[in-house]
Amino acid sequence: MAMTIMTIGAAAVMSMQKTSIQGNLDARKNDIANAIARTWVDRLQRDAMQWTLPNTDNPNLSNFANALLLAQGTAAGGWTLPSAYLGATNPETTSYAFDILGRDLPATEIASETVFCVNYRLQWLVPQALPLEPGLIRADIRVIWPRSVSNDPGPGWCSLTTATLPNPDPTFTQYHQLYLTTDIRQGAQ
Repeated sequence: MAMTIMTIGAAAVMSMQKTSIQGNLDARKNDIANAIARTWVDRLQRDAMQWTLPNTDNPNLSNFANALLLAQGTAAGGWTLPSAYLGATNPETTSYAFDILGRDLPATEIASETVFCVNYRLQWLVPQALPLEPGLIRADIRVIWPRSVSNDPGPGWCSLTTATLPNPDPTFTQYHQLYLTTDIRQGAQ
């Protein structure tokens, strides 16, 4: 009788430990995804510092195209990959793909090492119309990562095809998704 009770108790402890380990792993990945999303908010805000015209001194000229990430995202209209800087001299500092530790991946490793994938969508809240009225853009950042190792989507899952879908996982069985929304304002001259 004592052996039966001990066996049942041991099985329960092993089951709890497996659940605890999975919960800790999910929490860690969620924390990394949150840090990645905040990193991309900072990158978009930094990119907006290239967008300073028109202003009261120069009301007829716009340099919105200098803000590469913003110009690419507003032109796309829907969800897209933030790939404006890929191919630059140091693309790993602005990659849309991240490894298991949340580090940017260089373009050569995106297909094979991607664990977290960033997509973004930009929408005008206040179109830039007057020099005294700076433009305002709503930025939605989405970080996607596979639900589990056994559910690995394979190389190349972080692509423009996946990014342009309004919901890349309608059944909620393949990916976790984290969303972050902010506003991006025209930078001051």
